[in-house]
Amino acid sequence: MELDIYYCFEVLALATACFKYKALLKTPYKYFLPFLIIIVSYETCTLYGAFVVKGRNLWIINIVAIFEFLFYSMFIRNIITSPAYKKGILISVGVFFVYNIFSLFIIHGFWNLNISGIILQTIFIILITGRYFWELLEVPFSSSLSLIKHPGFWLNTGVLFYYVGEFLFFVSFSYMAYKHNLTYLYVWRFVTNVANAILYGCLITCFLCLNQIRESSRLS
Repeated sequence: MELDIYYCFEVLALATACFKYKALLKTPYKYFLPFLIIIVSYETCTLYGAFVVKGRNLWIINIVAIFEFLFYSMFIRNIITSPAYKKGILISVGVFFVYNIFSLFIIHGFWNLNISGIILQTIFIILITGRYFWELLEVPFSSSLSLIKHPGFWLNTGVLFYYVGEFLFFVSFSYMAYKHNLTYLYVWRFVTNVANAILYGCLITCFLCLNQIRESSRLS
Protein backbone atom coordinates (compact mmCIF):
# COMPACT_ATOMS: atom_id res chain seq x y z
CA MET A 1 0.00 0.00 0.00
CA GLU A 2 1.39 3.38 -1.03
CA LEU A 3 -0.05 6.40 0.74
CA ASP A 4 -0.63 9.49 -1.42
CA ILE A 5 -0.64 13.05 -0.12
CA TYR A 6 -4.20 13.70 -1.29
CA TYR A 7 -5.50 10.80 0.80
CA CYS A 8 -4.21 12.54 3.93
CA PHE A 9 -6.07 15.71 2.92
CA GLU A 10 -9.27 13.72 2.37
CA VAL A 11 -9.04 12.13 5.81
CA LEU A 12 -8.28 15.51 7.37
CA ALA A 13 -11.31 17.04 5.60
CA LEU A 14 -13.52 14.26 6.96
CA ALA A 15 -12.11 14.77 10.45
CA THR A 16 -12.79 18.52 10.18
CA ALA A 17 -16.36 17.84 9.03
CA CYS A 18 -16.89 15.59 12.05
CA PHE A 19 -15.40 18.23 14.35
CA LYS A 20 -17.69 20.91 12.87
CA TYR A 21 -20.69 18.58 12.74
CA LYS A 22 -23.02 20.87 14.70
CA ALA A 23 -22.17 23.84 12.51
CA LEU A 24 -22.67 21.74 9.36
CA LEU A 25 -26.15 20.67 10.47
CA LYS A 26 -27.36 24.28 10.34
CA THR A 27 -26.30 24.71 6.70
CA PRO A 28 -26.51 22.91 3.34
CA TYR A 29 -22.94 21.73 4.02
CA LYS A 30 -24.34 18.93 6.22
CA TYR A 31 -24.39 16.74 3.11
CA PHE A 32 -20.61 16.84 2.97
CA LEU A 33 -20.26 14.51 5.94
CA PRO A 34 -21.83 11.45 4.26
CA PHE A 35 -20.19 12.48 0.98
CA LEU A 36 -16.73 12.51 2.54
CA ILE A 37 -17.38 9.23 4.34
CA ILE A 38 -18.11 7.63 0.96
CA ILE A 39 -15.07 9.23 -0.70
CA VAL A 40 -12.63 8.29 2.07
CA SER A 41 -14.04 4.75 2.17
CA TYR A 42 -13.55 4.48 -1.59
CA GLU A 43 -9.98 5.78 -1.41
CA THR A 44 -9.15 3.47 1.47
CA CYS A 45 -10.43 0.44 -0.43
CA THR A 46 -8.52 1.62 -3.51
CA LEU A 47 -5.27 1.74 -1.55
CA TYR A 48 -5.72 -1.93 -0.76
CA GLY A 49 -6.65 -2.82 -4.35
CA ALA A 50 -10.20 -3.80 -3.46
CA PHE A 51 -11.63 -2.62 -6.79
CA VAL A 52 -9.06 -4.15 -9.11
CA VAL A 53 -10.61 -6.46 -11.69
CA LYS A 54 -8.29 -8.10 -14.24
CA GLY A 55 -5.53 -5.74 -13.21
CA ARG A 56 -7.59 -2.55 -13.67
CA ASN A 57 -9.82 -0.35 -11.54
CA LEU A 58 -11.02 2.11 -14.19
CA TRP A 59 -14.64 0.99 -13.76
CA ILE A 60 -14.81 2.33 -10.19
CA ILE A 61 -13.08 5.56 -11.24
CA ASN A 62 -15.89 6.09 -13.75
CA ILE A 63 -18.57 5.53 -11.12
CA VAL A 64 -16.94 7.82 -8.56
CA ALA A 65 -16.43 10.52 -11.20
CA ILE A 66 -20.15 10.49 -11.96
CA PHE A 67 -20.99 10.49 -8.25
CA GLU A 68 -18.73 13.50 -7.59
CA PHE A 69 -20.13 15.31 -10.61
CA LEU A 70 -23.71 14.85 -9.42
CA PHE A 71 -22.87 15.91 -5.88
CA TYR A 72 -20.85 19.04 -6.68
CA SER A 73 -23.07 20.24 -9.52
CA MET A 74 -26.26 19.87 -7.46
CA PHE A 75 -24.68 21.47 -4.40
CA ILE A 76 -23.39 24.45 -6.37
CA ARG A 77 -26.80 24.73 -8.03
CA ASN A 78 -28.41 25.03 -4.61
CA ILE A 79 -26.19 27.95 -3.54
CA ILE A 80 -26.57 29.83 -6.83
CA THR A 81 -29.37 32.38 -6.52
CA SER A 82 -30.55 32.83 -10.13
CA PRO A 83 -33.74 30.76 -10.73
CA ALA A 84 -33.02 30.62 -14.46
CA TYR A 85 -29.54 29.21 -13.90
CA LYS A 86 -30.86 26.78 -11.29
CA LYS A 87 -33.30 25.38 -13.83
CA GLY A 88 -30.67 25.30 -16.56
CA ILE A 89 -28.18 23.49 -14.33
CA LEU A 90 -30.79 20.92 -13.30
CA ILE A 91 -31.65 20.14 -16.92
CA SER A 92 -27.98 20.04 -17.92
CA VAL A 93 -27.10 17.67 -15.08
CA GLY A 94 -29.82 15.30 -16.29
CA VAL A 95 -28.54 15.45 -19.86
CA PHE A 96 -24.92 14.88 -18.82
CA PHE A 97 -25.93 11.98 -16.58
CA VAL A 98 -27.76 10.26 -19.44
CA TYR A 99 -24.79 10.84 -21.74
CA ASN A 100 -22.42 9.45 -19.10
CA ILE A 101 -24.39 6.23 -18.86
CA PHE A 102 -24.53 5.98 -22.67
CA SER A 103 -20.80 6.61 -23.14
CA LEU A 104 -19.89 4.34 -20.24
CA PHE A 105 -21.70 1.31 -21.64
CA ILE A 106 -21.85 2.00 -25.39
CA ILE A 107 -18.95 4.23 -26.45
CA HIS A 108 -16.07 3.34 -24.14
CA GLY A 109 -17.21 0.20 -22.37
CA PHE A 110 -17.78 -0.34 -18.66
CA TRP A 111 -14.24 -1.55 -17.93
CA ASN A 112 -12.51 1.30 -19.78
CA LEU A 113 -12.06 4.91 -18.78
CA ASN A 114 -15.12 7.02 -19.66
CA ILE A 115 -12.92 9.77 -21.02
CA SER A 116 -15.50 11.74 -23.04
CA GLY A 117 -17.99 11.77 -20.19
CA ILE A 118 -15.36 12.89 -17.70
CA ILE A 119 -14.16 15.74 -19.93
CA LEU A 120 -17.70 17.03 -20.46
CA GLN A 121 -18.32 16.87 -16.72
CA THR A 122 -15.23 18.89 -15.94
CA ILE A 123 -16.17 21.60 -18.44
CA PHE A 124 -19.67 21.87 -16.98
CA ILE A 125 -18.43 22.12 -13.38
CA ILE A 126 -15.92 24.80 -14.37
CA LEU A 127 -18.70 26.81 -16.02
CA ILE A 128 -21.08 26.68 -13.05
CA THR A 129 -18.35 27.62 -10.58
CA GLY A 130 -17.73 30.60 -12.84
CA ARG A 131 -21.40 31.51 -12.53
CA TYR A 132 -21.16 31.26 -8.76
CA PHE A 133 -18.17 33.64 -8.66
CA TRP A 134 -20.04 36.04 -10.95
CA GLU A 135 -22.91 36.18 -8.46
CA LEU A 136 -20.45 36.46 -5.59
CA LEU A 137 -19.01 39.63 -7.12
CA GLU A 138 -22.44 41.23 -6.80
CA VAL A 139 -22.59 40.69 -3.02
CA PRO A 140 -21.43 43.68 -0.89
CA PHE A 141 -19.01 42.20 1.64
CA SER A 142 -17.55 45.36 3.11
CA SER A 143 -20.35 45.81 5.60
CA SER A 144 -21.01 42.21 6.60
CA LEU A 145 -18.72 39.41 5.52
CA SER A 146 -15.15 39.21 4.33
CA LEU A 147 -14.67 37.19 1.17
CA ILE A 148 -12.03 34.95 2.72
CA LYS A 149 -14.44 34.03 5.53
CA HIS A 150 -17.14 32.94 3.09
CA PRO A 151 -17.59 29.13 2.95
CA GLY A 152 -19.01 29.19 -0.58
CA PHE A 153 -15.93 31.00 -1.83
CA TRP A 154 -13.61 28.30 -0.50
CA LEU A 155 -15.79 25.46 -1.71
CA ASN A 156 -16.00 26.79 -5.27
CA THR A 157 -12.32 27.73 -5.32
CA GLY A 158 -11.37 24.18 -4.43
CA VAL A 159 -13.84 22.65 -6.89
CA LEU A 160 -12.66 24.99 -9.67
CA PHE A 161 -8.97 24.14 -9.23
CA TYR A 162 -9.76 20.44 -8.91
CA TYR A 163 -11.75 20.27 -12.14
CA VAL A 164 -9.35 22.50 -14.06
CA GLY A 165 -6.60 20.05 -13.11
CA GLU A 166 -8.78 17.11 -14.14
CA PHE A 167 -9.60 18.78 -17.45
CA LEU A 168 -5.98 19.56 -18.33
CA PHE A 169 -4.98 15.98 -17.63
CA PHE A 170 -7.83 14.14 -19.34
CA VAL A 171 -7.73 16.19 -22.54
CA SER A 172 -4.15 14.96 -22.99
CA PHE A 173 -4.74 11.46 -21.59
CA SER A 174 -5.98 9.88 -24.83
CA TYR A 175 -3.08 11.22 -26.86
CA MET A 176 -0.38 10.10 -24.42
CA ALA A 177 -1.99 6.69 -23.92
CA TYR A 178 -2.31 6.23 -27.69
CA LYS A 179 1.39 7.04 -28.10
CA HIS A 180 2.18 4.58 -25.29
CA ASN A 181 3.84 7.43 -23.46
CA LEU A 182 3.97 6.23 -19.86
CA THR A 183 4.66 9.79 -18.75
CA TYR A 184 0.91 10.15 -18.32
CA LEU A 185 1.12 7.85 -15.28
CA TYR A 186 3.47 10.27 -13.55
CA VAL A 187 1.42 13.24 -14.72
CA TRP A 188 -1.73 11.58 -13.35
CA ARG A 189 -0.07 11.03 -9.97
CA PHE A 190 1.14 14.63 -9.78
CA VAL A 191 -2.14 16.19 -10.95
CA THR A 192 -4.17 13.97 -8.61
CA ASN A 193 -2.09 14.91 -5.59
CA VAL A 194 -2.07 18.64 -6.30
CA ALA A 195 -5.71 18.95 -7.41
CA ASN A 196 -7.06 16.91 -4.50
CA ALA A 197 -4.83 18.66 -1.98
CA ILE A 198 -6.20 22.03 -3.14
CA LEU A 199 -9.81 20.77 -3.19
CA TYR A 200 -9.77 19.20 0.26
CA GLY A 201 -7.62 21.95 1.71
CA CYS A 202 -10.27 24.42 0.58
CA LEU A 203 -13.01 22.20 2.00
CA ILE A 204 -11.27 22.20 5.36
CA THR A 205 -11.12 26.00 5.28
CA CYS A 206 -14.77 26.07 4.16
CA PHE A 207 -15.88 24.00 7.16
CA LEU A 208 -13.86 26.15 9.55
CA CYS A 209 -15.59 29.27 8.20
CA LEU A 210 -19.10 27.98 8.84
CA ASN A 211 -19.40 29.65 12.24
CA GLN A 212 -18.71 32.98 10.53
CA ILE A 213 -22.08 33.03 8.75
CA ARG A 214 -25.74 32.76 9.48
CA GLU A 215 -27.84 30.05 7.91
CA SER A 216 -29.66 32.61 5.80
CA SER A 217 -26.53 34.19 4.33
CA ARG A 218 -26.65 34.70 0.57
CA LEU A 219 -24.45 32.43 -1.54
CA SER A 220 -23.41 30.54 1.56
